[in-house]
Amino acid sequence: MSEVGAVVLAYGAGGEYLQVLRSLEEQGVAVARTVVVHNPSAPGEKLPSPPPGCEAIEASHNLGYAAGMNLGIERLLESPPELLLLLTHDAGLRPGALRSLVEAAAAEPSYGVLGPALLFAGSQEAFSFGGTASPTGDLGHRKERPRGAGPVVPCDWLDGGTMLIRPEALRAAGEFDERLWSYCEDADLCLRIRRAGFGVGVVPDAIADQEPGAAKRPGPWAYLRARNGLAYAQRKAGARGTAAALLRWGGLALSELARTLARLTPLRPGDPAATWPVAVGTVRGIVDFLRGRWGPPPSLPGGGDLKNVEPPPGVPANG
Repeated sequence: MSEVGAVVLAYGAGGEYLQVLRSLEEQGVAVARTVVVHNPSAPGEKLPSPPPGCEAIEASHNLGYAAGMNLGIERLLESPPELLLLLTHDAGLRPGALRSLVEAAAAEPSYGVLGPALLFAGSQEAFSFGGTASPTGDLGHRKERPRGAGPVVPCDWLDGGTMLIRPEALRAAGEFDERLWSYCEDADLCLRIRRAGFGVGVVPDAIADQEPGAAKRPGPWAYLRARNGLAYAQRKAGARGTAAALLRWGGLALSELARTLARLTPLRPGDPAATWPVAVGTVRGIVDFLRGRWGPPPSLPGGGDLKNVEPPPGVPANG
């Protein structure tokens, strides 16, 4: 069976990544090397209890997904395994998922990146059987398993929480675009991998849990989805994609602003504080795309668990 090296991107001081490492051990597939990259949620925070034999990289601050994952990828590529497994600290691989991914990679060498089907955590409800992208770059998820699907089903992109990537695909397409920081960076990488001549596919028999993060950080989530969604649409479809995405995200911003204003009256139920962060984040994301501001989100309402994104004095933004 192919040699696998793993990068686990951990955030905060809770030590959730340890459960991910335990699940890898239980999957029955040898992971030759594991690199854990720690994005601290507070200055000076250290990775809790790294196990023996696990290499840990401490970032200077919260680098986001793209730059944090690139740190681990670059370390593994110094002596590359046959396959790179990329995981976030909350990845939930169900039994047999890793073996199914690795076996699919061996059976289908034309695929540069594979991922599992995703179910909402603790349920049998589908979150994604692979990401979709419209001709103008509108991103979505396939919600049902395709009928008659083989071991691998082609798709446009995969969620970055669990990805199995061939090193040669990364060499051809490049690593994650660190301008995007987080959100849509997975779709962007998959687009470049496909353009480099590799397939992107979901393995329906490999199942993982997914817990969407929008409710944990609604303002930054809306900001990054709008700004980075515009960047993706521009890369995919040029000026046509940008124009369509501006209409799409502008319409969402107006809708959320209208919902917020309506909730300020007795005629519409609901808390305006729930829609206001999404409205503000979306508007700011559009503006920052147009003016070319990249990197972490600015201070926004509804920041939630997103912390420590600014580098210490004298440290570059990518840590």
